[in-house]
Amino acid sequence: MSDATARVRRLARRLADTYVAHSQPRAILLVGSGATGNADGFSDLDMLLYYSEPPDEVRLAAARDQFAVERFRGIPWPDETGCSERYSIDGIQCQLGHAVIEGWKREIARVVDDLELDRALLKQLSGLFEGLPLHGEDLIAQWRLRAAYTERLQRAMVEKHWNFFPWWYYEEKLRARDATVWRYDVLVQSAYDIVGLLAALNRIYFSTFEFKRADSFLSRLEVAPPNLPARLDALFDADEPTSTLELERLVEETRALVADRFPDIDLPLEWGGTPTPPGSREAPWM
Repeated sequence: MSDATARVRRLARRLADTYVAHSQPRAILLVGSGATGNADGFSDLDMLLYYSEPPDEVRLAAARDQFAVERFRGIPWPDETGCSERYSIDGIQCQLGHAVIEGWKREIARVVDDLELDRALLKQLSGLFEGLPLHGEDLIAQWRLRAAYTERLQRAMVEKHWNFFPWWYYEEKLRARDATVWRYDVLVQSAYDIVGLLAALNRIYFSTFEFKRADSFLSRLEVAPPNLPARLDALFDADEPTSTLELERLVEETRALVADRFPDIDLPLEWGGTPTPPGSREAPWM
């Protein structure tokens, strides 16, 4: 654990104890790099506090008053199920979200039951499992059980992320055109989709926010192509032909892993009705 992580966690526990005394949350979860152990000198302190009823601003202010808070900003939530506080203590930017438990339970249901795969919701559930409980551990354990990654959710995530533009197929055509920015956009989206598919196979919640610390997240994927972090980086570091071949290989290896787990799911690679599997190339008409 880094010195920065230890400092963030010490402050988080002081904050948690103070808010428990003043605003009576039923559970508190430290999330972000302070929870995962990757904090550095630029990291924020991100903490979620859960209540039976919307928190009282007077009590929140009483908690803040126990610290030398600077640059305070309060942010009400549009659905009136919570609010956020942002302020700085001893140079550490603190972001606290105060949520009503029933509203939070509905957010879990939106993903697990309704299969709403919005990236903000997925980020919240990722934080639920990566977070460090500071209060109300039993309640947090219940939410983790409720949000357990189901096979139904795995299948929905496969459907969401099996969506590759086959750059390899059109490579010769696009190389002759001014498509550099578009190529990098395709590579970014392809990297997101590859990792999204692999995260589903590993039953790990994933949102694109995970790419803030990609290697740490990728190290958790036991089912994955070999040497995945370096190969994803190579998509952007290598020359275009090498990058395209690497993309082609990663898509095919990921397809094989998905097919091994879900042999009944159709995984076509086509664009505009044209089959475009790895290894295929568009032929010029003259």
